[in-house]
Amino acid sequence: MITEVWILITAVIFTLVGMWMQRNNERDNTTLIIESTIDRLIADGYIKTSRDENGEIELIKYYE
Repeated sequence: MITEVWILITAVIFTLVGMWMQRNNERDNTTLIIESTIDRLIADGYIKTSRDENGEIELIKYYE
């Protein structure tokens, strides 16, 4: 009986750890996907941009 309880507790703990690790990984992947999509749209000319005096890229509104 005690062995089964320890196995259940261990399973619950490792399930929660796995869920936590996956959640953190999804945030990193989402940021990477968004950045690469915007960079690709800029490279293909679908989004207008300009560089400011610091060298940073600024998005330009479509009616400007």
